[in-house]
Amino acid sequence: MSEKLSGKISDLPVLDPGSHMPGGEKRIVFGPGRFWDSHVMRCFTLKPEGTAENNVHPWPHWFVCIAGEGKFKIGEEVYDIAAGYWVYVPGNIPHSFWNTGDKELTALCIVPSEGDLDPLS
Repeated sequence: MSEKLSGKISDLPVLDPGSHMPGGEKRIVFGPGRFWDSHVMRCFTLKPEGTAENNVHPWPHWFVCIAGEGKFKIGEEVYDIAAGYWVYVPGNIPHSFWNTGDKELTALCIVPSEGDLDPLS
């Protein structure tokens, strides 16, 4: 088998996360053409005080914080997040998250493949 089956997330290419996450970073861990055609697992990183702007879309997504700390807003509810916390966002519910710590906030976020786009574009 010639395809690499293991690696470090930090070695994956950095992509523009879009206008909803200015200054953030995005990497595709799994997705179409990369072991998972129906969904996309992205790794997002926000610097201290960074924000993923409020957005809404029809698909759900699954979010796991793997480093740092922050807040995640779903509808009108605000939740604390830190390494080891998970969040489920139903479709059609406004949501956002932001870094409240002094280190980078890093999270894995899974959406159906049609959801890997800039929700504010």
